[in-house]
Amino acid sequence: MHRLRAGMLALLCVVAAAGCTTNHNPGDVKFTTNALLRIAVGTFNDPTAQFGTAGVSLNVVASFRNQFGNSAFISPGDTTLALPAGGGTADLGTLFSYGQGPNGLIVGLPPAYPPNGNGVGFGTGFIPTGAPATPGAYAATARVPVNGTTATYGASATLPATPTVLGPEGAPSYVSDGANGGTFTITQPAGVTESLIVVFDNSDPTAPFEVATAETNSNTATIPSGTLPAGPYFAFVIGADYPLLEAGAPISTTQTPTLNGANGSADLTVGGNGNFTQTGTFRQRKR
Repeated sequence: MHRLRAGMLALLCVVAAAGCTTNHNPGDVKFTTNALLRIAVGTFNDPTAQFGTAGVSLNVVASFRNQFGNSAFISPGDTTLALPAGGGTADLGTLFSYGQGPNGLIVGLPPAYPPNGNGVGFGTGFIPTGAPATPGAYAATARVPVNGTTATYGASATLPATPTVLGPEGAPSYVSDGANGGTFTITQPAGVTESLIVVFDNSDPTAPFEVATAETNSNTATIPSGTLPAGPYFAFVIGADYPLLEAGAPISTTQTPTLNGANGSADLTVGGNGNFTQTGTFRQRKR
């Protein structure tokens, strides 16, 4: 089984230029960006340590957008999260329109998402902090370099006294259609309203890389024919009880997307890897 573990967590602090609003104006120009930082909190159930921390920890979903619904800043600085009950802080990294944007641990790729111009996918919004999922108030503070100064933006969210913990996801099974596509079958735990199936090319087991995502609110998801070159892969499932896809680009174009689910929190559950072999007329390229 391949796990993403600490190597993926190291990406939390990667800074990249993505967004639409410059942080610096030449001359005496009034800065007119109406930036809004918003967060939701919930639990992150990861029994197989897919993201590095086994068990239940804190999930954070964030949006940082301007009045047009795009990323508020090209270089949004760093965001810290104050934990409740004197629990210290967690680093949320660099926040764009939805979470850490294309720098996040998992990005949205076809067929669940349309192809995009940057070629690296869409942000999926969630940040697995590894911090305890302690009930109480959380406060995020973004410190953004703007015109030679630092602008501060804040947001808060509360984890309920009895947090929702979604049951563990199982590993997906896959049946190839023989034409470089196929169908995944999963079992959604109680409370999960949508699932994202994340597919990795495993032609080099020492360096697997994400190649596709499929979304479903039932027990099956289809990879269209002609999508995956023939060869070895693995996939795992992320289950959510909030609008995981709908809150991010390209679906959401508002400054205030819905980040919580019906329970008033943003909860995720992650399953282990399911290995499979894709069959078809064309094969994986050597990297």
